Amino acid sequence: MIFLVTKPIGVFMTRVFNREKTFLDPIFRPVEKLVYRLTGVDENREMRWTEYAVAMLLFSGVSMAVLYLIERTQNGFPSIHRNSGTSNRDWRSAQRRRLPPTPTGKFTPVNRR
Repeated sequence: MIFLVTKPIGVFMTRVFNREKTFLDPIFRPVEKLVYRLTGVDENREMRWTEYAVAMLLFSGVSMAVLYLIERTQNGFPSIHRNSGTSNRDWRSAQRRRLPPTPTGKFTPVNRR
C-alpha cells in the first residue's frame, strides 16, 4: 500500500515546496491567505532563525496551556466518559480480576512460577 502512494505524495509535496500550483490550491489557497493576513505573515519573506525559534516556542507554550486546560476541565465536557480508567473503583476492580480471594475474603497476590 505504501508503495502506491509514495510517488503521488512525493510529487505533490515537491510542488508545494516549490510553490507551484496544485489541485488543492482552489480550496486551500484562500484559507491560507486569510491565515497569513490574520497572523501578519509575509509569505514572500523567509523567516530568520531567531523568528522561527520564537514562533516555535510560542506555539509550544500555547499548545501546552490549551492541553492543560482541556485536562483540567474535561469532567465538565458532556461527551467525555467520566470514569476513564483512572478512578479508584476501576483500579480496585482491575485488582480483583488479577488476585483471587483467600478463605478470609482478602485479596492476596498469586505466586506464579
